[in-house]
Amino acid sequence: MPLTLIFPTFWLALAPINAYLGIILGTLITIASALALIYLSPVIEVSKSAIRVGRANLPIQMIGDVISVPSDRTFAERGPNLDARAYVRLQSSRSGLVKIEVLDRLDLTPYWLFSAKKPEKIVEAISEAKKAS
Repeated sequence: MPLTLIFPTFWLALAPINAYLGIILGTLITIASALALIYLSPVIEVSKSAIRVGRANLPIQMIGDVISVPSDRTFAERGPNLDARAYVRLQSSRSGLVKIEVLDRLDLTPYWLFSAKKPEKIVEAISEAKKAS
């Protein structure tokens, strides 16, 4: 449900019982939902030594090919072509995808696939970090 519909939903549902209660609960739950969306959204961080997506870290030296998945292939990468062993961090609000090959032979994860607002910038940052190391 979109964030903007939470308040009117609670207000309309509780209006026959107590309109003030609907306003109060609608406001509180809307604020709590907004804070949860902000707090729980994954952070993507590229440093000289590693990339971090959410709580997962991958050292730069263990990164193989890095691609920004073209928009015509995003459905296939998220569905039929998805490897069950892959690290996946998707957001429905982000259309861009980044795919990172994992070179670590001890790690069973073949690649990382995650959503990003600007996947080209992430690919560029990882390429620069790989050159620097």
